[in-house]
Amino acid sequence: MYENFKSEIATQISGLLGVSADIIELAIEVPKVATLGDLALTLSRLRLKGNPVQLAQKLASEFQLSATITAATAAGPYVNFRIDRTTLTRSVLQAVHTAGSQYGWTSEGAGKRVIVEFSSPNIAKPFHVGHLRSTIIGNFIRKLYKANGWEAISMNYLGDWGKQYGLLAIGFERFGSEEQLVADPIKHLYDVYVKINKAAEEDPTIHDAARTYFKKMEDGDEEVLGLWKRFRSLSIEKYKDIYAHLGVHFDVCSGESQVGEGMERAMKMLEDANMLVEDKGAKLIDLTKYKLGKAMVQKTDGTTLYLTRDIGAAIERYETYNFDKIIYVIGSEQDNYMRQFFKTLELIKLPYADHFQHVNFGLVQGMSTRKGTAVFLEDMLMDSKEKMHDVMRANEDKYKGVIDPEHTAAVLGMSAIVIQDFSAKRIKNYEFDWGRILNFEGDTGPYIQYQHTRICSLERKAHVSINLDADVSLLTEDATREIVTMISQYPDVLALSFRTLEPCNIVQYLLKLSRAVSSAWQTIKVLNQPKELAEARLLMYASARIVISNGLTLLGLEPIERM
Repeated sequence: MYENFKSEIATQISGLLGVSADIIELAIEVPKVATLGDLALTLSRLRLKGNPVQLAQKLASEFQLSATITAATAAGPYVNFRIDRTTLTRSVLQAVHTAGSQYGWTSEGAGKRVIVEFSSPNIAKPFHVGHLRSTIIGNFIRKLYKANGWEAISMNYLGDWGKQYGLLAIGFERFGSEEQLVADPIKHLYDVYVKINKAAEEDPTIHDAARTYFKKMEDGDEEVLGLWKRFRSLSIEKYKDIYAHLGVHFDVCSGESQVGEGMERAMKMLEDANMLVEDKGAKLIDLTKYKLGKAMVQKTDGTTLYLTRDIGAAIERYETYNFDKIIYVIGSEQDNYMRQFFKTLELIKLPYADHFQHVNFGLVQGMSTRKGTAVFLEDMLMDSKEKMHDVMRANEDKYKGVIDPEHTAAVLGMSAIVIQDFSAKRIKNYEFDWGRILNFEGDTGPYIQYQHTRICSLERKAHVSINLDADVSLLTEDATREIVTMISQYPDVLALSFRTLEPCNIVQYLLKLSRAVSSAWQTIKVLNQPKELAEARLLMYASARIVISNGLTLLGLEPIERM
């Protein structure tokens, strides 16, 4: 956004310091406090000899001002620059409309490929709110990498293998109903899973039977695999509906059961690296000297575990996709396991071991599938949709103008859920609370959507059209200056979000921009204003609408035009 201005400043400072303009340009950024200037040179980043405060004063006094750069002032070890307001405003607003949905995007990752593995629920269990975090964070990261020029592959790695499916099969034999399975498969399998876990608390031999059942699965027993395949197929069909509601697309859908000979190769590599330790018939990896404890890779009965399958999957994925990076979006409760996994990849000397990254997040507390206290995502989506529908119906005139009120209510409900989840840093735990999730007051998703729809309505009603050559010198008010400045900062917010992979940066920015638009709304009017003034203000508001739309889309939400 500021490239041309940075280049002009860097070229002149280069002549004064004898330092490469490219190096200087990297030290020029938008200051956090807008009143200080439009751009600031941080001298400490140049690592020059001498007193940086005195050097800043010298550079400010010697800098030759121009029609574009109208002021240069020293502030401690910084030199702050002011850009001609009209030039900056025109540049910002035209850039937004020229780039449109790709405003703020870069091509930094061109030619690189990233796999983002996220969501990854366990089959035969309902999609609950805990799964939602991985799904929406992973979807955000995929979109963020795409916005930075990477080829981003989204992967759903289903938990479809392990002793728990032996447990479920035994539970189905005891508590299952074919009629209920056909009527509502996921709900029935969930009920069965809760009941068999409760029974196993009183009768531990159930777990032994489950282990025996899973061993038959690994040995390829067609009868036991038949039931497992049915549970898997029913689950996947249900998940497809959920992902469609969430607007989430996966390029690859695989599962632990589909890891092939990579698993055998993984065990061979572990053996060749002398990493396996026998313990009562089981095979372990001893990582205690790395303060990571011990990790089991094969049980006494020869069945595999997560780590074995994950190493095998990693090998197969690299050979299939030749990725430059792979990101696992998995909750913080798995932090130690992921460290064990990555350390093992390093110790077996995979040449691409440094391509792996774990992006963690805090827990949604107050839920447990085994105890039957999970809050199903479908229930929450339905409740939030109905609550928003009630709010919409309260304004009969506006409600009549909504083309598809059911869909709009669903989008607003989803916006409430996602923005609430993304409002703080992803590592933060939070207690599940219906009241908090469905609160539509204050800094919420529906509030951001409302500001977007207001501007859409304004564009429909305005007596002037968008004019990229509008006289933006007429935007003289502090409120318009604040909005234009915020719009100019969106690329930097994107860059920060890409470095940290924190959606809260986008959310807080959108809330701030929405508040700025709301504050200006009553005084910075477009309707019934002179043509030139109306055009300039409409261009500004429409630019804000594009940025809000882009931000919502990046967060995985659909921007709506009427509500």
